[in-house]
Amino acid sequence: MASGTDIEEDFPKLTAQEKQSLHGTDSSLFGFHRLQEDGARTKALLLKAVGCYDALILKAEGKVDPDVFCQLGHFNLLLEDYQKALSAYQRYFSLQTDYWKNAAFLYGLGMVYFHFNAFQW
Repeated sequence: MASGTDIEEDFPKLTAQEKQSLHGTDSSLFGFHRLQEDGARTKALLLKAVGCYDALILKAEGKVDPDVFCQLGHFNLLLEDYQKALSAYQRYFSLQTDYWKNAAFLYGLGMVYFHFNAFQW
């Protein structure tokens, strides 16, 4: 049986520089990160961030700040993983009572709905 510290070592971690790079990353960047010169590096960072957030959610055992789900939705949207983005956005929507104040969330959710041609939503 692995101890708690062994399990934590298995989870990916973001460095301070990576966290700084991700600061301010939200759905408003949808479609633009592919145009950057360092698009492959940005994609790798987003993939790592998704892994870290997924691990954080698992570790939290249901006690997760709704903003984590919103940010996870943004990262998945930017990676064009619409299913996972929708799932994360729906979790945020169900947990955050004033979701309507978050313009980046509404934009991201709208982009996901648009992708699935779910205009009635």
